[in-house]
Amino acid sequence: MREIILLSLFFLAVSLFSIYLGGLTKVAIEKGEIEPVFENPSDYTNSLFMFLLILIGTIIVFLFVKVKLEFMKVVENIALFLLISTTFSYFLPSFTPFILSFLLILLSEIKPSFILKNFCIFLAIPSASAIIGASLDYKVLFLFFLILSIYDIVSVFLTKHMVYFAEKMLNRPTAFISVFPSGKIRKIKFTKGFRKVRVVALGTGDYFMSSSICVSLLQLGIKPAIITSLVNTLTIFLLFYLIQKREVSRPLPAIPFLFLSSIVSFLVSIYL
Repeated sequence: MREIILLSLFFLAVSLFSIYLGGLTKVAIEKGEIEPVFENPSDYTNSLFMFLLILIGTIIVFLFVKVKLEFMKVVENIALFLLISTTFSYFLPSFTPFILSFLLILLSEIKPSFILKNFCIFLAIPSASAIIGASLDYKVLFLFFLILSIYDIVSVFLTKHMVYFAEKMLNRPTAFISVFPSGKIRKIKFTKGFRKVRVVALGTGDYFMSSSICVSLLQLGIKPAIITSLVNTLTIFLLFYLIQKREVSRPLPAIPFLFLSSIVSFLVSIYL
């Protein structure tokens, strides 16, 4: 139970930090200090464009995993450097964000650990969620959320390439998934049979989508954003609690559950 509580609190912390940075980003866009990522935030084709980027990214990662896992490390660290330095730039001046980001990533490679990689995730996801969430209308992001939910189901239960990725990434610390050690040994069914694991893990895409929709809901006020963040955290807790109770299980797509809980919490927040 302790690891599920830690994962849920971590999920909540990432979400709340994203909302905070999203508020700062939203104000900066309104003042004209920074440009939004998309010229027309209400254009629904933005959802399709982002999904296309996801597909391209998945193909690249798949090829890197197949050829050599070290190539994927390069992509991972470049993305971490850009995102973490962006997060630091909200609070620190000049070249300090780049130096700190480089040192943190270097340390995580010299002394790889799940704790350090989780810390990198905590610093990387909020800036990405803040920028995307503040640059798009919440209705466009809900559409993207729906598309990604369908894709998540297909990739886990039909093509199973996400299950393949998860199995490969559990072997060593990576910023593509957050991992929390567990005292309980469970059998997980992967693509090549069952494997005993003593961790609970959640992909960074799940953090990103939940946090991004929370940031986009700031258009309606702080209440929908906070309520959605809390309900999504509860959803993650219940999902992992039910999985943990089973001795034998299989990887499940979290994004569809988060999409449904986001819709419910959004509707509830409107009438509260």
